[in-house]
Amino acid sequence: MRETTYAEFVPAVAKAAVAELAPDELALFDPVAAEFVRDPDRVLDGRPRAGQVLGSGIETVVAALTPIALGVGASVYQHVLDKAGESLVDKGQGVLRKVFRRKPAALPADQVAAAVLNTATRVEVHAVVVARATELGMTAEDAEKLAEAMIAAMQRAG
Repeated sequence: MRETTYAEFVPAVAKAAVAELAPDELALFDPVAAEFVRDPDRVLDGRPRAGQVLGSGIETVVAALTPIALGVGASVYQHVLDKAGESLVDKGQGVLRKVFRRKPAALPADQVAAAVLNTATRVEVHAVVVARATELGMTAEDAEKLAEAMIAAMQRAG
């Protein structure tokens, strides 16, 4: 099983959500995502805030969803990484018990991945997306839509 890096996961999940919710932003998604991977704070700090009158230029096109989707994707990545770590610790304790009983043990990577995408984690990821999206200025209704789009993208990729 191949590992997914931050630089792969965050843009992929965010792009899937943007494609579903704001496809007009896709034309400029890749350069904004590349900049986000290099300097997330710069991208998030440079975006217009809710209710702000937009000027002209590239920022106008990507102001609505792209930076928020990337910021939320980063929070989801961290949450999933934390859950995978917890799963490894839980599995690792069982492995250690088996080793000390002198029985062979294995820790298949696909079992760890399956634990990350279970129903309980889906609910947690939904909460992470909604919390971070509203923190970044999205309405609760739009944050819910973003959560569903990101979870669907993760399930398709999973």
